[in-house]
Amino acid sequence: MAQAEMTVAAGPAPLPRAVPPMLSFVAGYVDSVTFLALFGFFAAQVTGSFVVAAAELVVDDRGVLAKMLAIPAFMLGAGIAAAIIIVRRGGRRSSLPLVFALEVSLLAAFVALLLKAWPITDPDAWLGGAAGLLSAAAMGVQSTLVRLLLRGVPQTNVMTGNATQLAIDATELIYARLRPARVAADAALLAHIAEARKRFATVFSVLTGFLVGALGGALSYMMAGAWSAVPAIVIVAALVAWAARRGGADPT
Repeated sequence: MAQAEMTVAAGPAPLPRAVPPMLSFVAGYVDSVTFLALFGFFAAQVTGSFVVAAAELVVDDRGVLAKMLAIPAFMLGAGIAAAIIIVRRGGRRSSLPLVFALEVSLLAAFVALLLKAWPITDPDAWLGGAAGLLSAAAMGVQSTLVRLLLRGVPQTNVMTGNATQLAIDATELIYARLRPARVAADAALLAHIAEARKRFATVFSVLTGFLVGALGGALSYMMAGAWSAVPAIVIVAALVAWAARRGGADPT
């Protein structure tokens, strides 16, 4: 009995509803800042970097090297985060604070290089490109920690799949509203609709967070220039503190 109580006590606290939209806010925010400051550089939406790499075959785009390198930079950040989580798997303490701290460090280095290179007038300037690669690595870290440590949370970096899921769940809920008797008569369908309703709320909050973050990043960049990415660092630093207090072990 005592052992069971210890196991329950060691488990992490429930995930606050605010965490997923906070993370998507950071991704949208950073993407806006890098897109505006670094001549169309995508940090979080790595899909955009694939498009840039393909478009370069027919269009000569200045600053394209950094945009193409965003793909391996994102993957490197994701891989380092995964390595930390895998090595610490089975331990008593969660890797979440450590991985969040890694993201903070990469974002802080991104801002430091951005400030050093400011104003960036040359798309091929190496300092600006290096800053962008650090931001892409930070977003790779975030993508991995969501997938491995925040089970059940939709991706906070890429919104294409989330938009698709939102449309599917919305259709499910509309069907349930139009055919209430049919749903009420089928226990399995009723449970399915309940799950869709719960998922809809989470995915909607993540999509909204990304959109608000993108708008916030654009407005902040207009007013603060190179300093505009600092709020993203503050938010992730707050998540480091939250994760440290949350405790528990990593999901297996």
